[in-house]
Amino acid sequence: MDALYRRMPVDRLRVPAADFAAVLNDAAARFAADRSDRFAAGALACAQWIAGITGDHPIRDGREPCTVEGMESCQMLADAVVYEMPHAPSGIDQRWALGVAGMVSWAHGAARRPPVSIDSHRAA
Repeated sequence: MDALYRRMPVDRLRVPAADFAAVLNDAAARFAADRSDRFAAGALACAQWIAGITGDHPIRDGREPCTVEGMESCQMLADAVVYEMPHAPSGIDQRWALGVAGMVSWAHGAARRPPVSIDSHRAA
C-alpha cells in the first residue's frame, strides 16, 4: 500500500499528502468496521478517486479521472444531494454524498477539518 501512496498524484491536494493518506486509511478502517456506514463509504470512495486508486467517480455513474476541476464539480454535485437541490443527481444516498462532500472539500482546501479523524498512532 505504501508504494501506491508514493504514486499518488499530489498536485490536486491542498493538504499534506501524509495527512491525506492517513485520512484515507482511517476512512477505510471505519468502513471495514461497519459496512453499513454510508458516510465512511462515500468518504472512502472519494479519497480513492482523488488518490487515483480508482477511476470511478464517487457521485456520477461511470469512470472519470480526478482533476482539480473534477473535484470542484464533485463538490457541487455532492452538496446538491446533501441539500436536496432540484438539480441533484438522483439515487444517491445523502449520507454517502455527505462523506464525499466532506472528503473532497477537505482535500482541495475548502474545509479545515478532515471528514474522519486522523489516527495519529497510525503511519501513513
